[in-house]
Amino acid sequence: MFFRTAAFFLAQVLISLLVWQTAGAQDAQPELSPLNVTAEFSSALGSNCKYGEGLLVHLRYTGTQDLRGYLVRLAIGRPGASKAFVEQTVQEVRDPREPMIASGAEWSRAVCSITKTKSGDSLNVTAQVDVLKFADNSIWGPAALPESHQLIGALDGMDFTQKTTELERFVSPILPQKGPLPTAEVESQTIGPLKIESGVWRDEQGQDMLAVTVTNESDTPIRGYLLTTSFFDPATGARIRRFSTKELETRGNPADYLVPGATWVADPRKFSHLPDGSLASYKISLDLVVFADGSTFGPKKSRESDEVLGMFDGIDTANSLNRRTSPNKD
Repeated sequence: MFFRTAAFFLAQVLISLLVWQTAGAQDAQPELSPLNVTAEFSSALGSNCKYGEGLLVHLRYTGTQDLRGYLVRLAIGRPGASKAFVEQTVQEVRDPREPMIASGAEWSRAVCSITKTKSGDSLNVTAQVDVLKFADNSIWGPAALPESHQLIGALDGMDFTQKTTELERFVSPILPQKGPLPTAEVESQTIGPLKIESGVWRDEQGQDMLAVTVTNESDTPIRGYLLTTSFFDPATGARIRRFSTKELETRGNPADYLVPGATWVADPRKFSHLPDGSLASYKISLDLVVFADGSTFGPKKSRESDEVLGMFDGIDTANSLNRRTSPNKD
């Protein structure tokens, strides 16, 4: 899987001209990164790298909380240039059963460079920490990259297989016989493989809630999806509120996937109202569907879609580890 425990991964390489983002992006953070990273070119990395060339990345963690995962962006360019011509990412994740990265830890990693330098070339490499996720599930960093959100999701997905978390309860689908179904102002639409029915459901206090059911109209089981709902004023078109709804099978059990013709119900969300007290209008759009065969549908515009993709990586990685470490039952 994409996320392998205690390993580094080289991710998306941007060969086209990119805006060089330096440590200035970290200035928006309330404090400096507790993960200090420097990188240098090396021509003595051995057989692990083609030609023996690459980057030697030095890391030192000074935070007070145990660190569970991180992602660093490396930008390579010529001195004085405003743009980097190569970017790579380096990341690591820890399974919850593994030791976390403690304060004071220092280590180095060899990263094979994707660029072959010529004799006399002068290049700089800038390292920027994009995200840190700690053992208590708190997060530091701008998290500007899709890969960072996949890392966050992967760690959450690993947790699903080990314990019940608040997030798991939030994203786990409800079966129709147990879920709140729309009872008034019901609307139906089909987007791609999903038939989406939505409308008003009133809770025990009589509060208006948006209830949503989703039916798999395709011929392939679905592992999960992400919807985006926007409430707006129909008179002006002004958006009042926006939120996403993600539902997924959290244990990697194919028997619990959303099979063709089956329906999942989402947790109800508070309905927005206009100043006169009437119900606001709303629009539901589909950002991501993940099928059992690994294929996807949707524009994937939301960073939360990256997290959902990461969750499935984390679930599958944790289950693979479980199978390797479980005693033979023969």
